[in-house]
Amino acid sequence: MRPVFIRRPDPSRSRLGLIAAAGLTMVPLALLPAQATQAGADGPVSVDTAYTKANNKPITAGDAISRCGTNRRQQNEPTSAVDPTKPTVVTSGSNDYCTVELAGGTWAGFYRSSNGGQTWQDSLLPGYPTDNSSEGLASPLHQLGIGNAGDPVQAWDLHGRLFFMGNAFNRVAPQRGSVWVATYDKHATRYLRTVIIARGTPATNGVFNDKTAIEADRGVNSPYDGNVYTAFSVFQGGGNNEIQFARSTDHGQTFSHPTRISEGSKGNQGADIAVTSNGDVYVTWNGTVGSRATGRDAMLFAKSTDGGRSFSKPRVAAEFDGFDAADFAGDPDAAEKAHERAFETADGPESEVEPSSAGNSRDCGSGPFSCLSGFVFFRHHSSPHITADPKGDPNKLYLVYDASIPSTETASTSTYNTAPVAPNGTLQVAQGGIYLRTTTDGGASWSKARLLAPTARGHQFFPDINADGGKIFAVWHDSRNDPGYSVQNPPGNATKTDAQGYHLATFGLDTYGASSTDGGTTWGVVKLSSQSQMPNYEMFGDRRVPFHGDYNYVSSVNGFAYGTWTDTREVKPGDDPRYEGGEGFDVFQCRTADAAGVFGADTCPTAGGLDQDIYGASMTP
Repeated sequence: MRPVFIRRPDPSRSRLGLIAAAGLTMVPLALLPAQATQAGADGPVSVDTAYTKANNKPITAGDAISRCGTNRRQQNEPTSAVDPTKPTVVTSGSNDYCTVELAGGTWAGFYRSSNGGQTWQDSLLPGYPTDNSSEGLASPLHQLGIGNAGDPVQAWDLHGRLFFMGNAFNRVAPQRGSVWVATYDKHATRYLRTVIIARGTPATNGVFNDKTAIEADRGVNSPYDGNVYTAFSVFQGGGNNEIQFARSTDHGQTFSHPTRISEGSKGNQGADIAVTSNGDVYVTWNGTVGSRATGRDAMLFAKSTDGGRSFSKPRVAAEFDGFDAADFAGDPDAAEKAHERAFETADGPESEVEPSSAGNSRDCGSGPFSCLSGFVFFRHHSSPHITADPKGDPNKLYLVYDASIPSTETASTSTYNTAPVAPNGTLQVAQGGIYLRTTTDGGASWSKARLLAPTARGHQFFPDINADGGKIFAVWHDSRNDPGYSVQNPPGNATKTDAQGYHLATFGLDTYGASSTDGGTTWGVVKLSSQSQMPNYEMFGDRRVPFHGDYNYVSSVNGFAYGTWTDTREVKPGDDPRYEGGEGFDVFQCRTADAAGVFGADTCPTAGGLDQDIYGASMTP
């Protein structure tokens, strides 16, 4: 929801020097004997049926939740969590736009399945503006006057408690960008409370807490059973972002004062947390290390061996070439104003970029969102995800991240670019791949980068990974089936253009998963999505720009995993009468022109044109 700043290394740095420093020896795992992975039938997690309120409280007239499900609004950025003591219970959440219609802002959707993800009952975190239940009125988010909540993440302890974390903010002053944790017990059938961990400043250009991560201690040999650990980014402007950490030792009733664990790096964001079987805590994040002249993308981590009381100095787990979409807006001022308007009206995220980015736009659409390349695409950026087996070796951890594959980096034939700028200043593109690194000595050293699921064609991004009971599962988006695939093209775009210069839309983005039963040496890859999607539908910014969230999720217990992803297969396509060209990206909308030929607002936003969903599927080795 808050801008995620993409970083571009300085053009003057040496490509060969970076690759050598990073130790990017590519060991394609697919060359080893493949394992088998079985996928269950995929289906919607955010279903188009009526929601229920937390603790089964009644829904009254004017309550925003009364329109949820039936108004077919967007959901993106899912989470997933399998109950370790009752694995048939799976929970999820998302940025849920169903509340925009009556409450004017987005909120954190909360979804629960009691049969392993086969069917779902959807709800909302209590505390949204029109929530008059006792739980809603008691929420500190409601009492603070906050109108939006999202970026959800979830974690279970071993005692039937679920911890649900996210951000909360207003879209205009007072913004108060805050992070919160809610607690559910009785296997997530009862909501207990929400607490605010950190509060942002009222000013829209002040401190904003965002990009959350949560984990609970489930280590079989841990002395810190049930501790809850959180991490998040503190955006302060100028790329001076911090990673802060807070913990709870009383099952989410209170949290410690947040402390900074990042230092010596810029642009810190995208934290993730792993807890080992003996209770060691690892926090990883994406940052830039080195000077402005030689800065490079890196996945950093810090480690605690005392239950989160203190952390080591940050160290580098991986250096890499980022896979971050960027382009140049046709009218930068108009694009900036349109993004601001979209954010303020709960019609999309802000999409700012750092001055060092190779371009001034990280998503492109139509009208004021049009870019020089003629491509239409959603934002994406490299991010890390880390896991440890709470029942396994306490010194072994697994790290995945999406990055440009150095051997595929080449000069861009347009203004669109995804790879670091070449030393001579040339914009570059590359194939995006999912990399795996492991440590077997508690982070003292890390294995060389390996492609988890190498493929000759297709971009891979938005990965996640989880280990439990000797089984490891991963999930990611993959465009190997896209007929328009090229390193020169964003997913969902063909090389051919229409008469107005927009690239033609293609269907071919899928979600893939994989499992390993031998410590990540070999993997069985499986296609989770039964239907390819077109991810660039212009559902945001007054139906003129796409947004596909920033991540996918997977959770597992022993040999059962459940992965979730953002999916557009149920979106109703249409035609935007305001613009010529790019029709393959348009969604269904109803607009009438006045006598001067100026079109009014969309009068049928619930007719399916905004029906972006969360989908999910189970996996077994």
